[in-house]
Amino acid sequence: MSSSEPPPPDPFGKPQEPGRQPPYGGEQPPSYGQPPPGQEPPPGGPQPPYGQPPPGGAPPPGGQPPYGGGPYGQMPPPPGDYSQYQAGPTLAGSGKRFVARLVDFVVFFVIEVAVFFAFVGSDTDNVSFGKEIGAGTVALLLYFLYEGSMLNYNGQTLGKIVMHIRVVRVADGGSIHGSPAWTRAAVYSLPPIVPCAGIVFWIVDQLWHTWDQPWQQCLHDKAANTTVIRI
Repeated sequence: MSSSEPPPPDPFGKPQEPGRQPPYGGEQPPSYGQPPPGQEPPPGGPQPPYGQPPPGGAPPPGGQPPYGGGPYGQMPPPPGDYSQYQAGPTLAGSGKRFVARLVDFVVFFVIEVAVFFAFVGSDTDNVSFGKEIGAGTVALLLYFLYEGSMLNYNGQTLGKIVMHIRVVRVADGGSIHGSPAWTRAAVYSLPPIVPCAGIVFWIVDQLWHTWDQPWQQCLHDKAANTTVIRI
């Protein structure tokens, strides 16, 4: 075929302009929801693109955005008001909790020494067993008041302030004002009043969080439904 011959006619009846090739694949179909060229739009106007509500229409049921409208993998926020903890709460490790208890033990030791001298005076050579039991019981009660009042104020004892940790409610990460603070303080502080069995319970209570999952709670945490987080 010579170059001077005209191009063959369009098999679909559309004349071709001399020197112009038809687009690859012929005419492109109209986009979804749009009428072909030369036809009237369907009743009610053209259809919107897939996934979009019609003009003036309501969004999909439940207020969900169109498929692909949000970033992939976006999850709803966790239950509880943890916004004050920036990226989210982190449970306090065993090391921080033990050091905080050592600081609080110093507080208890100071209380016990003061109570002991108040009971026996300066004569420490002839101290009756009854006075020793009485001094120890009063010291534990005073420490219970210290622990409970500090937790009720801001969820921190002196040891927890030093180690930057705080006691919060498991349910929502909120403060433990009121009953949770005093329940936790009582279960932690008062068992040693009972000879032998109370001491054993107190030791087991302190170690419980090292194997507890998922909130790493001691027994006094479980009694008050609390846990300890870093701040």
